[in-house]
Amino acid sequence: MYKTHTHTWYLSLVFATLFAISSLSGQVSLQNRTILDVPERAQLLTSHAGEVVGYWIEDELSLGPTITKYKNEQVLKVISTTSNRTQQFVVVTIEHPVQFSSRTMAISVMSSEDEEIFSGEIDVPWDHAFPSLAPINGGNRIVITDPQSQEVRLLNEDGTLSEFHSLFSNDDRDHEKVIAIAHHSPSHVYIAGMKSAALDQTDNVALFSWNLNDSPFEIKELPLTVLRNISLSTNGYAAISGTVVSGQEYNQQHRLILLSLEDLTSFNYKILPRKMIWADETLFAADSRRLIVLKPNSDRPLAEIQFPSRLIPLELFTAGSSVHLLYAGNSRYSEGKNELGSIGIMTVDQQTLGHSEISVSRDYHKVVNILPIKDGKFFLQLDRELLEYSAE
Repeated sequence: MYKTHTHTWYLSLVFATLFAISSLSGQVSLQNRTILDVPERAQLLTSHAGEVVGYWIEDELSLGPTITKYKNEQVLKVISTTSNRTQQFVVVTIEHPVQFSSRTMAISVMSSEDEEIFSGEIDVPWDHAFPSLAPINGGNRIVITDPQSQEVRLLNEDGTLSEFHSLFSNDDRDHEKVIAIAHHSPSHVYIAGMKSAALDQTDNVALFSWNLNDSPFEIKELPLTVLRNISLSTNGYAAISGTVVSGQEYNQQHRLILLSLEDLTSFNYKILPRKMIWADETLFAADSRRLIVLKPNSDRPLAEIQFPSRLIPLELFTAGSSVHLLYAGNSRYSEGKNELGSIGIMTVDQQTLGHSEISVSRDYHKVVNILPIKDGKFFLQLDRELLEYSAE
């Protein structure tokens, strides 16, 4: 790779307009719409205040005053995180493949001015999937998970890698296994893992508590066959989603478990959320047909909003006094890449649970991203456009 220096590119705007469009309920309004001069499929990087500080595409990273171009590597992702109240960006790259050869995954933690804070490397065998990374907000460590082997390890702030911790005693590797992680504090996470890839096992998922200075330990076996995701509330509840076998080997039923981390009691619901978020100790969960609102220790939802047609939930987030669902109405493949169309936002008031919707765009888009949310404002990237919304 090589670096070049450039001026603050994001000030070179094609045009910018300022106006306000209110939703039917008046809860969400579009305040600013800016078109930026960035490469096609560029994903914007923004500060916590919503200021654009860079972008990334597969072979290029712009951060602060520097543009880095990659010749023998590909940028897999760039993750925004916070350490000691300072924003950082975790840049993950992988070497281009060479047949039957392992590849090096490089992890660099950068400041918004493109200064390296710490870095590390992982060797990825040619027949293995890429490991997943979870930066720990508030701490200078990154959890690295290998779903195939159900192993976890840490990248420390001095660039060293800890030893692997195996969640289960067996060493079977399988591409169908899943690991899900949820942050509890800068030194403590919860991990859900799968014992096997078998589709006929009913208690195939387990939940682990991991103090990052020790080893993970199992706290609860869960009645799931396949794991999807996990989300933590601030008052000691975990939402774990997946499927459970019923009857025939491949007949899987949707399942969402709300688990008390104090006494390990739980309630089960027949939904497989694609997205879920806790807000004021209430869980909002969306699949392609509906959005449901749940309270722990309740055997039925507080509310259930049925969609008039199937949707693709993209993100659930809070802004102002409401929870918002960013969704796409449809998708298509173009030039080997997925594009999303009929973009909209559904808003649910946290107090009344009343809801409204706005249509954002009827076109297809290569990039659809929610960017930082602060003080009742949120930013939405649609390709080369940056839209700023306010939420009451």
